[in-house]
Amino acid sequence: MRLGLLSVALLFVGSSHLYSDPHSPSEKPRLGPSVEPAAGSRQAEAPRKRPGRRREGGAHTKDCGTAPLKDALQGSRIIGGTEAQAGTWPWVVSLQVKHGHVLSHVCGGTLVRERWVLTAAHCTKDASNPLIWRAVIGTNNIHGHHPHTKKIKIKAIIIHPNFILESYVNDIALFHLKKAVRYNDYIQPICLPFDVFQILDGNTKCFISGWGRTKEEGNATDILQDAQVHYISRETCNSERSYGGIIPNTSFCAGDEDGAFDTCRGDSGGPLMCYLPEYKRFFVMGITSYGHGCGRRGFPGIYLGPSFYQKWLTEHFFHASTQGILTINILRGQILIALCFVILLATT
Repeated sequence: MRLGLLSVALLFVGSSHLYSDPHSPSEKPRLGPSVEPAAGSRQAEAPRKRPGRRREGGAHTKDCGTAPLKDALQGSRIIGGTEAQAGTWPWVVSLQVKHGHVLSHVCGGTLVRERWVLTAAHCTKDASNPLIWRAVIGTNNIHGHHPHTKKIKIKAIIIHPNFILESYVNDIALFHLKKAVRYNDYIQPICLPFDVFQILDGNTKCFISGWGRTKEEGNATDILQDAQVHYISRETCNSERSYGGIIPNTSFCAGDEDGAFDTCRGDSGGPLMCYLPEYKRFFVMGITSYGHGCGRRGFPGIYLGPSFYQKWLTEHFFHASTQGILTINILRGQILIALCFVILLATT
């Protein structure tokens, strides 16, 4: 009897370790620099899996890019500088930094997974410690109080390893949330554009949104602003009359030729959201990167295309997911080993 109980316990221990092996790559992916708290585990926690959703490691999320409180067709007539209604853009995130006891909005971000926010790498140039950051999700008023608003600490900041601040090349980063968000009418992920970026053209309905300045020398706003913009061809935007060839190959322009609709300081990292009627979903076609001033004629906003970084993004999603599974199975093994000792003590 004693040997039988011990054999069963050891079988469970062995099974847990065998289960973790297929998900533990023999060689870690070549990931970008990760900024994490000095104290605490460097392993990502296991993602919460719910029916109808793929694990974080997958390239796509089954349910994404839909705003339950917004009718995409009725909401397409957006005028620049208008206040966005609550729930209109449920994936838009305010990334805030703590200065003493005060938290200030620094950049925008986009919720793409339950624990992942996409943003611009240059947002972290003066504040790379995740301990001083938080993500505010599910609100249009960053200083208001809403029952559906979530304020979540940051576990890690992952910057693209080849980011160059001077030229904004590879201006992309991921914020890994300390806990997964629960989706509701005010909090939803947007779709990543890995298979649809080539559809983007001047007729695609695209939108910008953020809490940045409402004019170049103006003040930031507490209420989320939005505007409709369109894709501007690379030939026009990178011409000598505009940006003169400085736009990176992984970036592009959007706005309007007259400069009436544009992003500004404080909007960096936020999404360029484009609606594709054939999919009936919104996709984050771009990340707000930089521009020459704000709203200047002939100098629209420049956006980095996440579709060019599919491998880098999915590596991180998958790495976090498999690390979470490995952590769970190590803990399971430790618990079962302890159980073996309890059984031995009880039967001696």
